[in-house]
Amino acid sequence: MNTRTQKWFALAAIALLAINLRTAVSSISPVVSFIQQDIPLPIITLGLLGIAAPLAFAVATSLSYRPTRKFGVEKTMTLVVAMIVLGHILRGFAWDSSALFAGSLLALLGAGMGNVLLPVMVRKYFSNRVGVISSFYITLTAISATGASLVAVPVAEAFGWRFSLSQWALLATLTILPLIALLKNSRPEPLKLDAGSKKAIWKSPTAWAIAGTQGMTSVFGYVSFAWLPLLLIEHNGVSVAEGGLLLSLFAVMGLPASLLVPILASHNPKSHRWIIWFSGFTGMAGPLGVLFGSGSALWFWVILIGLGPTMFPLALTLFNLRSRERSTVLSVSAFGQGVSYVTATIAIFTVGIMREITGGWEFALWLLFGFAALSVVLGIQIGKNHYVDDELQH
Repeated sequence: MNTRTQKWFALAAIALLAINLRTAVSSISPVVSFIQQDIPLPIITLGLLGIAAPLAFAVATSLSYRPTRKFGVEKTMTLVVAMIVLGHILRGFAWDSSALFAGSLLALLGAGMGNVLLPVMVRKYFSNRVGVISSFYITLTAISATGASLVAVPVAEAFGWRFSLSQWALLATLTILPLIALLKNSRPEPLKLDAGSKKAIWKSPTAWAIAGTQGMTSVFGYVSFAWLPLLLIEHNGVSVAEGGLLLSLFAVMGLPASLLVPILASHNPKSHRWIIWFSGFTGMAGPLGVLFGSGSALWFWVILIGLGPTMFPLALTLFNLRSRERSTVLSVSAFGQGVSYVTATIAIFTVGIMREITGGWEFALWLLFGFAALSVVLGIQIGKNHYVDDELQH
């Protein structure tokens, strides 16, 4: 197989996996009311389902690191797809809340490993097109999040919540096809820098800034996917259907950023700090609008909350832009995503506890505001345009 054909198969594998990275995240909260008709889901259980995504993504950073080093990225991605498929099927056949949680965790572990591996695939097959290919797969990831939340309720109404959750297994299965053609390329990822180990990454200020950048977007994204429909129903009095539509509106705001930010970031390093500052500003304005603004403008405040994670595609692109070696891309990707998803897990769980204690959602909105405000500081370090490799050598 010639190099050009390999690139086409790699592009297909990247695209198909990207489409499947958020379906397990955004497809469940809109249909909670349907599930509750068959399976009891108290607020604590909903909180556990909410933290399943960032918790699984955090754990997945460690799970993906070693097999990729030992077997290569293509073989590890095949394992990832199998986990996603089995997880979706288990969710669709869940007989109680434990089975529902287990299926979600399995699918999300696979998706979390995919989060780490996609930047490595981009660097391996498209090292001279990092911005364009990153924009391509991040956009597809955003589309999958939007599409899954948008169709969840209509499909559940027509065919039941079980089919609504399990339908994504069919889509995930397609990803195996291009990966089969690439398996012979799957070789252990070399470690070219002694300082490139996961522990040494902690010594890099730029790696921490990238992790913090993604941490803010993870808190916004996963707190919203876990709680936003219920928050808007209870705090703002919208209907269940409107809550699902507003979640889709939140998700769709990631599309413009996914298309533009990676390309802008790869061509103009000076833009990095401005992207972070824009993200921080909109992230502060949105929660304040929900708290104190007009209810008739609720859609606008949700748009601003959705623009808060604008720096998410920047963080994913920085894995490559601030790494000189492919081995460093893997290390920074694993470290940054591990830190960010642990932070998001704690945030989601805390929001659920405070909702039980206070009976309201003010804490959740102030939490989002606080993370957006703190993220503004990250623009200073990112704006220095340092490479992680260089920082680890000094």
